[in-house]
Amino acid sequence: MSYYIVIREKRDNDSPALSEVVRNAYYSNVYNSWLNALFHEITFQLMILVSALLFICFGIPLVYCFVSIPAVLISLYVMIYGTVSMKAAQVLYDKKPLACWVAEAYQPYFFIKNPGNCWYKIVTEEDIEREGIKKEGFQRKIIGTVAVMRHKQKEDWAWLFRLAVDQRYRRKGVGLKLINVVQNWCKNNRFNNIELVMSECQEGARELFDAAGFEMKQLYHKKLFTSAVTLQMFQLGCEVRSTF
Repeated sequence: MSYYIVIREKRDNDSPALSEVVRNAYYSNVYNSWLNALFHEITFQLMILVSALLFICFGIPLVYCFVSIPAVLISLYVMIYGTVSMKAAQVLYDKKPLACWVAEAYQPYFFIKNPGNCWYKIVTEEDIEREGIKKEGFQRKIIGTVAVMRHKQKEDWAWLFRLAVDQRYRRKGVGLKLINVVQNWCKNNRFNNIELVMSECQEGARELFDAAGFEMKQLYHKKLFTSAVTLQMFQLGCEVRSTF
């Protein structure tokens, strides 16, 4: 049986499902961010400092003071999780897109297969009409999204953001198709360049943007919560030729 992923413009009733996809995409980077923080010098210093305070100020035996190490690690994870949650909320509600698209999976009711093991044909709504694909008999689920807004510094530049794909549907070309949709939209709306920012924890996304023709513009570090948690950030850009 054929399975489809339809790329279309966002509708008002898509917001709850879209929000879930974006949040889950951000949460999928929490573990990598936490691992990255573990190897910072200040994290080790914090572990030693907490153990020393317990030993000197409270007279707790040194052996038991080392219990503070997992406590520090857990606290660090919780802080990162909270910071990522706030970032996801900011992307969802603070930034106002000029245009937004979703990827919607068409699957049978009572679908029990692992999407990672299934082949999907990625189409547009126009393709559905043109090829006569029947919409009946499918359950629909939003599994990806992307948005574009005007660049804050350059009038004829666009800013791509909120690219997210459900983990179970990755490596199927959905992300690349969403990026291509943004590129085509920019060409048709007099935007000559597209920029975006991504972190070092988004390994798969970096390969995706390389394939879409984006190039490195700037490399910098950003504090995620404190100086103990910093991320290496990549600012990428792509030139598009307007059709006007």
